[in-house]
Amino acid sequence: MAKKEDNKIGLIGATAYIVGSIIGSGIFIAPKGIVQHAGSVGLSLIIWVFCALLNMITAINYIELGTSIPESGADLAYIDYMGWTPIAFSLLWLSLLIQSSSSAAVLYLTFGKYLVQALDPIYCFSDATADSVAKLFGFGLLLFLTLTNMFSLQKFASRVQIISMCSKIFATAIIIGIGFFFIIFRGATSHYSSSEIMKDSNWKPGAIVLAIYQGNWAFGGFTTLNYGSEEIQIKDFRKTLPRACLGGLCISAVIYVLVNVAYFAILTPQEIIDSSAVATTFIQKTVGNGPAFAVPAVVGLLLIGTLNGDVFSWSRVSFENFQTLTSIIFAFLGDTDQLVDYLTVTGMLTTIFALAVLVIIKWKKMPIASDPVKYSIFWPILNLIIMIALLVIPIEQDLISSIIGFGMFLAGVEKLTHLCQILTWTIVDSGPEEKTRL
Repeated sequence: MAKKEDNKIGLIGATAYIVGSIIGSGIFIAPKGIVQHAGSVGLSLIIWVFCALLNMITAINYIELGTSIPESGADLAYIDYMGWTPIAFSLLWLSLLIQSSSSAAVLYLTFGKYLVQALDPIYCFSDATADSVAKLFGFGLLLFLTLTNMFSLQKFASRVQIISMCSKIFATAIIIGIGFFFIIFRGATSHYSSSEIMKDSNWKPGAIVLAIYQGNWAFGGFTTLNYGSEEIQIKDFRKTLPRACLGGLCISAVIYVLVNVAYFAILTPQEIIDSSAVATTFIQKTVGNGPAFAVPAVVGLLLIGTLNGDVFSWSRVSFENFQTLTSIIFAFLGDTDQLVDYLTVTGMLTTIFALAVLVIIKWKKMPIASDPVKYSIFWPILNLIIMIALLVIPIEQDLISSIIGFGMFLAGVEKLTHLCQILTWTIVDSGPEEKTRL
């Protein structure tokens, strides 16, 4: 195994983890989901900006949590700090056994499918073998990233993330460049006219919240470093975490907004909704079918960084080999999208409990690590109110998912905490060396 000091990452590597974790499949999937609920160009862009600002607020609160309770595990560590161990482990089992595993499975299977498509001009796989080959490519990527995160963050995993981040910025820069070329030199501004920009906007609160869910999902990944707080360079910890987190979010937000401005310059909202691959459709309409064949390879490359961030996160709350195994199992369970939808409620609950911890710590002035990054108590209170509203408003529209999500959470609190400690090889460390626990 690598020496302890060799397994630290600095500002560039940490920022790369944030950008690499955020920018991935979200930039190709979320635009469609947001437009479906928002209805118009203008409202969609407003929601993208709102999601960026909301995640900035959440990020500064997680920065304070990460420097106040500098332990690997993120939400689990923060919630357990308050002594809410059953809640912490309920959220853990839902996340590790289902949510993270199925999310990673979707990522590496999508990578495999895009890689098969990219190889199509060279070798055409039959329909009977394409699915199996895609799985093998996906398994290979998952195992490679698992090994790199096990042995050295500095020499291997962080470098993979830096390369992935640069590739993502380059690929999205091409889309942005093409879009703005058409806006400036071809006059592709009809969708931004006063009569079109807000046309067909859906102002129903439930629809707006569901669109925000899509945007929040696209920005997911900015808490990656909180899962491995102890592996950021110790001497720069207080500076590295906020700079990497906020810097990575700003880079991602600018890219997301500009990419969507480029999309809307060429494609109508309905074309985005009807498209199975927005980036491919965009390239086909602007450059032609020839270059569009390269899109699957680019998308596959972009997914590497997102999956690498997932592997980094789960390896800091359970053994990597266990999580890798459960993720591989999910590849054979068919469609997991509905199951992930059921757990959206639990994901919101996780953030709410973590924010509640921060409010209580600041309100009661509880003992925390020395010299943390501190912000006003206004931010976690505002963040908490917004997150509760986002949790409650859509319940009427999707009552079944809400009931199942809450039910699975309560089942984890009451019955499955001990079982999941066994399955994930995790246990609360309450020994004398634990300095940040009450």
